[in-house]
Amino acid sequence: MTRHPEPSHEDQVVHHQLSQHHHALTRTLDELLDVEAGLQEVLLHSHHDTATHDLGTILDTEAGLAAILPPAPPTPPGHRCTPTAHSDAEAFLRTLSPAGRLALRSHRAVKKAIRALDSALTLDRNVDRDLTLDLTLDLARDLALTLNSDLLSARDRDQHLLRDLVLARNLIHDLDRVLTLGRHHDPALTQGLELARSRARDLALDSDIDRDPNRARARNRARDLDRALTLALNRGRDVDDGLNFIVTVRHSEVSRTIELTLDREVPVLDEHSLHTLLNDFTTADLRNTDLAGIDLGGIHWSQHSTQWPLATDVEDLKTRSDEAPPGSGTWIIRSGTAPIRDHAEL
Repeated sequence: MTRHPEPSHEDQVVHHQLSQHHHALTRTLDELLDVEAGLQEVLLHSHHDTATHDLGTILDTEAGLAAILPPAPPTPPGHRCTPTAHSDAEAFLRTLSPAGRLALRSHRAVKKAIRALDSALTLDRNVDRDLTLDLTLDLARDLALTLNSDLLSARDRDQHLLRDLVLARNLIHDLDRVLTLGRHHDPALTQGLELARSRARDLALDSDIDRDPNRARARNRARDLDRALTLALNRGRDVDDGLNFIVTVRHSEVSRTIELTLDREVPVLDEHSLHTLLNDFTTADLRNTDLAGIDLGGIHWSQHSTQWPLATDVEDLKTRSDEAPPGSGTWIIRSGTAPIRDHAEL
């Protein structure tokens, strides 16, 4: 067993001094710190967190926000409205003036794309396979034509572009031939669709096509075209799948057409954003806007917050509009009505 040496007198003195300092420090801390108050503060935070958490079971936050925020503008029949727009889409909308939005919705290509989308949204879900096949082939040809236009607008004139243009023109020729065959389930129709799909896939897989924005759009259209031709090869067996695809692509085509018209990058626009962009003028200031020759059919306006040019007879405008919902003060201008004092073509 190892025997520990007894502490020396000096060590005992040092130990005694340290012990006295420790007791003195403890007494000083007791005088400075209020331990009970500290515990009460900790418990207060704990009770606060618990109470805050429990509020979620008592308060209806969504109902409270609905009572504070103004109601969303009504959407036209057939349009589904998402609860909130994407932040990028909202930022994009803020960059456009009311006059710019009016000009955009009056652009021929945009109007054509909107008409195609509206037609797709109002399709009867009970259509037969043959009609679904016809609609899919019509969509495919529209995609091929716009794809070819994208390539013609491309800035890079190289061998890849020339090859892509040949593919696109041959693809249009293939689809023209397919459309003349109609709905007949014969080998010639299948052969024509498979050949067109092969060309579309070549364009969709061309990695060189992304160097120019127009060629990037062409690539996206080629991908949609590949899908459309695949559905056509199935002879419209899955009607719901085919109709949903047609609506989705027609919706994308509106955004792509807007991007091409503005010659700038446009974020993904959902149906709510598109409606706000093209139809919602309930808070617009149009006092300095020339409405001559502008098609205002389908525009949503408010008798309280829309500001028209001074020459506009608002009461006369109401006779050319439908209030939706009744009593809301929000009106939708009917298409095909007479001009407003010859200042706007409705």
